[in-house]
Amino acid sequence: MALIDLKTNLADVKYDRKDLSIEREKSADANYTKFQTEDFASKKRIGERYRGTNKDGGLLRGGAALQIERTAEDARRTGEFLTESKGQLFVAKQFFLQAFNADSNTRIYNPLSLVTSLPNNVSQNRHIDTGDGSIGGFLGGVIGLPRKKKNGKGAVTLFSKDRKRKLQVNYGGEIGNLIHYKGEGKEAIGLPKDFIKFRIRDAVNGRWIIFPALVSGITDNSSQTPTEIQYIGRPDKVYIYGTTERSISFTLNVVALNKGEIETIWDKVNYLKGLVHPEYKQFFTDNDNTNLLRENDLQTRPVAPIIYLTLGDLLHNTPGFFKSVNITIPDNTAWELEDGRQFPHLCQIALDFQYIGKETPTMTGKQFEGVVGQKIDAARAAAAEAAASASAAQPKGPDGEEVKTNSKGQNYYVENDSGNAVIVV
Repeated sequence: MALIDLKTNLADVKYDRKDLSIEREKSADANYTKFQTEDFASKKRIGERYRGTNKDGGLLRGGAALQIERTAEDARRTGEFLTESKGQLFVAKQFFLQAFNADSNTRIYNPLSLVTSLPNNVSQNRHIDTGDGSIGGFLGGVIGLPRKKKNGKGAVTLFSKDRKRKLQVNYGGEIGNLIHYKGEGKEAIGLPKDFIKFRIRDAVNGRWIIFPALVSGITDNSSQTPTEIQYIGRPDKVYIYGTTERSISFTLNVVALNKGEIETIWDKVNYLKGLVHPEYKQFFTDNDNTNLLRENDLQTRPVAPIIYLTLGDLLHNTPGFFKSVNITIPDNTAWELEDGRQFPHLCQIALDFQYIGKETPTMTGKQFEGVVGQKIDAARAAAAEAAASASAAQPKGPDGEEVKTNSKGQNYYVENDSGNAVIVV
């Protein structure tokens, strides 16, 4: 093929001539349509300013007139936004997201919060606080009224500020009353309700030592000590079951949040330290008058410091005694400086509790309280009922004698009066 045949004849090429200025105008119009502001947005011409921005001498940022004008403008455009489809979709999303809030009292979105928060330095919660769950609490949350203080029901923490009931109570109580706490000169009140129940009851003097349950390092140790016997000619030992014991140790963190609590907590710590010492009681004669054996000997009989310990549902008024009470004061804790109150605000108390328990220990016995102990009690009651039913179904003699079976397979009973064996036919 000749080279000339491969050349292009430029005269046959057709060109479409277009006006590029028209194309640029169309592109600009498209971008304006794409990026133009919404109808409800604030629009100002270049150089247009707000009125009266400095009429109040700088009391408010930008002036009071500016704040009023801007608030009115924001209210207008926000209202227009909420009435359009995009605004309604926004509100629906907020209702959906607010429903996942951790606090059950704040799971309802308040659609008015967007408008009521427009004025300067005004902030409205985005949720409706249902308060105590009543209609009044709901309506109060709608208009933004503060939540009413709780009535003290339910568990509280040491640092709760919205509860009427306090966890930090004085050393007090009375003998025979395990339900109420009673301070000196006060009417009997219920025991403080913490997240975890923690109470120490002085069984000898009938007093409560109650601290907020700032407990750590709980160790529950059960052990048994067998008797060892070494027989001649045997290299191994023979073991005979001996004794068993159970001890529970833990650390209690005691803190005073203010100067007024210094006396309260250290008064209780003082009596807690005394629970390893005996209390001396009076000797009484064993008669109807219960007189003193010797009138001059008022405190001559030592009494062991038995206590009842409550720790959650692990232990509930469980009898025992403290083998040791050790106090550690951290080096970095603050001390109160007032004379007579120069005590640290924080101390750690290590307690070693010797478990006595409420029943004879067995392998299938009740080691804990709560639902675990209730299940064991229910099983015992069911077994006792089954045994009673089986006993009632057994044949008996005329005077209720127990019927037995001899080696020949014959049923007989022994008469209560004569002692004779009677064959049951």
